[in-house]
Amino acid sequence: MVSCDSSTNKTESSTVQQNEGQLSAEEPSAESPIFEKFQPEMNPDAMLDIYNPFGNEDFEIGKVAFSFNIRNHGLGQKNPLMLSLNGGTSKPYTQPNFQLELNKGTYRAVAYLLNEEGFALKEYGNYSARDFTVGGSKPFPEEDAPYLILHLPNEAQVYPSNEPVIVDFLYLGGGPESDGVEVHVEVGDAVFTLKEIASVKIENLSKGAYRLRVSLRDANTGKELDGIFSSYTRNIEIQ
Repeated sequence: MVSCDSSTNKTESSTVQQNEGQLSAEEPSAESPIFEKFQPEMNPDAMLDIYNPFGNEDFEIGKVAFSFNIRNHGLGQKNPLMLSLNGGTSKPYTQPNFQLELNKGTYRAVAYLLNEEGFALKEYGNYSARDFTVGGSKPFPEEDAPYLILHLPNEAQVYPSNEPVIVDFLYLGGGPESDGVEVHVEVGDAVFTLKEIASVKIENLSKGAYRLRVSLRDANTGKELDGIFSSYTRNIEIQ
């Protein structure tokens, strides 16, 4: 019923198994990924509202209408709105009204806007979310736990060896610190921990296939949150 596909900024760097701010005095080895946190340019004035579907509606199997209202932000080929269903890889749309063919199931739609560089706008109001069902499916259980939408990378994304891997996500909740959670970015045995909402650049990956994982964890216990959309896995390749 629900599936997630396995599918001039201030920066900080880290090497393997080091959290932000804990930099090693030693040079990383050639095999050690280098993590760098950065803040893309945001637009807090951009507003996105989902008009349709309304929350908690049930639709017949088939075409479901989606309608959006966008303010203080353009919409077109270079700056589409992005829509993720059930945590799947987000898809771009250049029109505010369209229909999607949906099977029976329970759905969470999260729509968001992008800046000029293609990063997700992360301020409250830049995104909107709705839960609905198709064909009389059982709704999601009610919960107030924070969750993620992974914008980048895409499933099966291929990178040249001289290009960094970008991890970009939406955090839907109050904030990692106030919610008592941390965002973990993992590539192989290397782990980078975020205590705030930011994007991450990963460099120094040798050629090959990698399993990248982004998850929310309790800041006190280190335990991964149990929510449906609290973790994502993407398979990527460095060529």
